[in-house]
Amino acid sequence: MNRRSREVAESPQGSLLPPESQEPDDLWRKTVKVVHSVPRGHSLTVMQRKIANAWMKHAIENPRGRDGWWQMPLMKLRQETGFGGSHNTKHLKESAKALMRIIFEFDVFAPGERRTDEWQAQVLFHGVALSRGYIRWQISDNIYRELLRPEVYALINMAVMRRFTTAAALQLWEFCVRFENIGVTKRLRWEELRDAVLDGAGKASFADWKVLKKRAVVPAIAEINACSDHDIELIEFREGRRMAEVQFRVTRKSQDTRVPLEAERLVERIVRLGVPAIEAKRMASLYPVPRLHAALHYTELRQTDTEQTPLESPAAYFRRALELGWGYAGDIGSLQVMQAAGPVAAAAANDVGAPDASDAAATKRRELARAHYDKQSPTEKEALRERYNAQQHLPNLRVKARVSKMTQVAFLNWLARELWGDEAQDVRPGTRPC
Repeated sequence: MNRRSREVAESPQGSLLPPESQEPDDLWRKTVKVVHSVPRGHSLTVMQRKIANAWMKHAIENPRGRDGWWQMPLMKLRQETGFGGSHNTKHLKESAKALMRIIFEFDVFAPGERRTDEWQAQVLFHGVALSRGYIRWQISDNIYRELLRPEVYALINMAVMRRFTTAAALQLWEFCVRFENIGVTKRLRWEELRDAVLDGAGKASFADWKVLKKRAVVPAIAEINACSDHDIELIEFREGRRMAEVQFRVTRKSQDTRVPLEAERLVERIVRLGVPAIEAKRMASLYPVPRLHAALHYTELRQTDTEQTPLESPAAYFRRALELGWGYAGDIGSLQVMQAAGPVAAAAANDVGAPDASDAAATKRRELARAHYDKQSPTEKEALRERYNAQQHLPNLRVKARVSKMTQVAFLNWLARELWGDEAQDVRPGTRPC
């Protein structure tokens, strides 16, 4: 290899795969009832914990099938768990199937009066199956309800989770992230840390704090500080010479999350969808404003579309819309904020980040485009629909037998551009393209 080739290969810019720090955030809210859970009779491997997180996040963001099962391609599960570089699917399958046999004791740090019988001990995934390259699983209904709308949660970043190589680091990180806004975790007896956080109750060698600290706690802290967005510091409390309790100081590493001025009005509306404020600000600092506009209005339109089933998780739908660019580049919102359709979305738009004059112009253009379309003959209407569908790269926005509200908006935006061009202008009824 010559000198120039070696420089390209060793530089981040020349790498075929971007460094892990460039992987976008992949956040979800994990209820503390699961964060503070302990498997009974088994110790979970780091792979099993990653699989469990991937399944719970997928269940929150996607509806289950008619048979009550969720499913995911094995290839995607490998990507979600950071196992994509290995072809050892046997290990992945065995780890997944083992989860079906593990009983968890949930919410172990809750006061006794807050704990209910249904949460004391239960299988988290009571059905797991493998079929034709897909992994399928079931989650108990009472656990699923808590996953969807947790009262207290830890904000888990899957992009960070995929970097961990030891179960101790992953478990301790999830426990500490729960207390990020407070700055310190709750104080625990060191035996509680061993049994309930590090899942080390069955290891005889961990009967002594010095051994546990040296072999599990210190290496886990070092891995967290090296791989995650947080710095963790151990605080020890002694009673005389005897080790009594431990606590961890949790600090987020300094990051530039300044929200652009033009995006500040959108953050509150994003939060109203159920997105945590920290995550909403991070989105606003990472994505261009037009893309935020498009994803937000795409989601608001979907929420008010009475012809489709209600969204179980608007926040998850918005994340997906933002990630995939739904409605971006002129499909829904173009480069301006579009007037939200429906009374609910309109009220939200007027309350925070109200549309400006360009929104009214866009609405007027759609009204005139609709009037023009209504005057066409059936043959001409069919020709317009075919032209629109041919250029529409999003299948769910193509005109079909049943037309959703989002599709109507996208079609009329396109027709207005065909008739009068991209620039907003004083369009009058009856005008035709040049």
